[in-house]
Amino acid sequence: MSDVLKQALKLVKPTQKEIDFIDGVANKVIVSIKESSSKFNEVVDIIFGGSYAKFTWLKNDVDIDIFVKVRYGTDEKEFEKIGRDLGFHAFKKYKPYLRYSEHPYVEAFVDKIRINVVPCYDVERGNWKSAADRSPFHTEFIKESFDEEKRWETRLLKKFMKTIGVYGAEIATNGFSGYVCEVLILKYGTCIGALRAAAEFKEKQVISLESSNDDIAKLFNSALIIIDPIDNRRNLGTAISDESVGRLILAARRFIIKPDIKFFKSVSGTKDHRFTDNVILIKFNYNKRSPDIIWGQLKSSATAIVKQLSIYGFRVIRYSTSTDENGNAVFVFMLESILLQQMIIRQGPKVFDSNDSDRFLEKNIKKSNMIWIGDDTRLFAMLNNKFVDAIIFLNFLLSNNISTSGISAGLINDIRKGYQIYSGNKLKSLKEVLAREVIGEVVTTDQFAFG
Repeated sequence: MSDVLKQALKLVKPTQKEIDFIDGVANKVIVSIKESSSKFNEVVDIIFGGSYAKFTWLKNDVDIDIFVKVRYGTDEKEFEKIGRDLGFHAFKKYKPYLRYSEHPYVEAFVDKIRINVVPCYDVERGNWKSAADRSPFHTEFIKESFDEEKRWETRLLKKFMKTIGVYGAEIATNGFSGYVCEVLILKYGTCIGALRAAAEFKEKQVISLESSNDDIAKLFNSALIIIDPIDNRRNLGTAISDESVGRLILAARRFIIKPDIKFFKSVSGTKDHRFTDNVILIKFNYNKRSPDIIWGQLKSSATAIVKQLSIYGFRVIRYSTSTDENGNAVFVFMLESILLQQMIIRQGPKVFDSNDSDRFLEKNIKKSNMIWIGDDTRLFAMLNNKFVDAIIFLNFLLSNNISTSGISAGLINDIRKGYQIYSGNKLKSLKEVLAREVIGEVVTTDQFAFG
């Protein structure tokens, strides 16, 4: 295992040349922001945050977070305006744009490095007014708690999670944030220690740097409960999806049993597209918007479409959605079968239950082809399926019934402007990387979790 980790360290360790370059960009942008901040009396301080400030960033993979501390008494509307105006003024040469969390923040690329300018309130610990208020405390806590070894161990754990696809707290991933990785290193000491622990995680496992008790688990509803060291009322595990937790557990078990450098290397190559007979892809374009917004709209809409398919008898086995964040989006659904039987049998209550049997008859007698009593005295009804073809149903849903479908209101007009549905052999004609990647995700076994 030590040989694998030595190889992995080479993959995560930034060179001195890269460090000097990133430091140069960071110094340039913070000078620009401080100069722009002179126009705003409410700005108290400007500081670095995130992995750059803690020096836990990965080789060839760094964002620079800059936090603008705003006077505590500033009202929310003015607070947001300061964050926007300051960021846009400081980065006017770099085509800045808004992104959204609890509050909007400004993002731009400077010398190809992503820079985030995030407003937060200048607060005492515990007196939070916005979610971002904790971030400066996170930064100081990790800087005070980490030595050089823990920074390298954090990089290894981040790289492992990134490779298996569970790194990142943004809504597109719903995975483990950089700060969560740092907390896991503080808890378990090393990357291997964290992976050994992950391999044995129990449902609703409580992870805390302080002593904890089972009562904590009752306060939160997530697969993992990770207590924020600077706010014991906050569960860092809330943002992590059950799927991400499951993938980490299985990948950690496989790595512990058979260490392999592939767990730290980005994998490229063709995904398996053999099992596409029952796969349906919906492709459409949308007016470009913040990635945080479009991902939320896509995920909620995919769930709504699955619910509609289920209501009409189509069983969805797996599904996914994705976007290139540049105006193109897809939904992909793998069904047990695209075609249903023309007739369905609906089982009712036993005739001895007068209220339930009366309701069953009232609901079904007029629209049934046939009703009968089974050998066990239960009522049965034979009905026609309204839709027997999932593609026909989806066309009906998106063309005639989209406003009541549960699809995000923000996507309805985009879909109404035009969409395409592909299935079976037609999927093979798709050349777009986005479409083929999502199809592969739905029809392929996760190699890191299952081999």
